[in-house]
Amino acid sequence: FEMKSTLAVGPTFARHIGHRMYRGEYFVLQATSSLIFVKDWDVDIIEQWDRTGNEMAVLSTYSTDLEEDDVDEMTGRNARFERPVLCDASFEGDGARGEMRLRHPKWRQPDVSAPGKVGVAKSPQLQPFWSSEFSFSRGHFVLAVPYDSWLPMIEQDDEEMSMAVRAFTYGYDFYAPERLVSFRVFS
Repeated sequence: FEMKSTLAVGPTFARHIGHRMYRGEYFVLQATSSLIFVKDWDVDIIEQWDRTGNEMAVLSTYSTDLEEDDVDEMTGRNARFERPVLCDASFEGDGARGEMRLRHPKWRQPDVSAPGKVGVAKSPQLQPFWSSEFSFSRGHFVLAVPYDSWLPMIEQDDEEMSMAVRAFTYGYDFYAPERLVSFRVFS
């Protein structure tokens, strides 16, 4: 899909167009363009999704920055012993002129660590929020919770709150993956 840049109205509309390309795939992945994936990431994330035992599970997280030794050179898999859990939120603004927003900023989300072993509790962990940076679920998520094309130029936090609230009302549950299958690269 191509359009003139002067017609662009932000990421929410672009993601709406992306969701309209859904053609019945069993799983769907939404990922930001700055991610790189570990070897066999697709097999790993499907196995993690299966371990939730929940047809309405959505694995969603903020990926961490790729650092030296994060990926095992021999296996090509994640060697990092943490997982970001989206669990912290607060209101931002003073309420004047309707400027009160619920936020869950990346920098306030904890990394849950387990030194010596990859993964915590051997399964994904329930969490209250959804991330547009990485989201993996059954394909019906795209049909049940489509992007609202009438929200031009909203910020990422607003987009994520909107999607999380609407998905939750449709019965979806959000989980932090047991281990990351991708890392951010900004170079």
